[in-house]
Amino acid sequence: MNERRCACGNCSCMVDENARMQNEKAYCCEACASGHRNGEPCRMSDCKCGEAAQPNESKVDNALDETFPASDPISP
Repeated sequence: MNERRCACGNCSCMVDENARMQNEKAYCCEACASGHRNGEPCRMSDCKCGEAAQPNESKVDNALDETFPASDPISP
């Protein structure tokens, strides 16, 4: 099998014969194939693609503050 890079956008791993196939793309592990949906790390301990796939919490908090100010009174 020719060496191919994992289809996870932030991953630097190469896929092997145990690749997880999804939508005709090869991923190095189940976490990469699922898009690190629940923050799962990559199977390779030195790869940080799981961390890179997660949203920056401070940006999420800031967006929430600006879209739903809790200090506004309830409309009658």
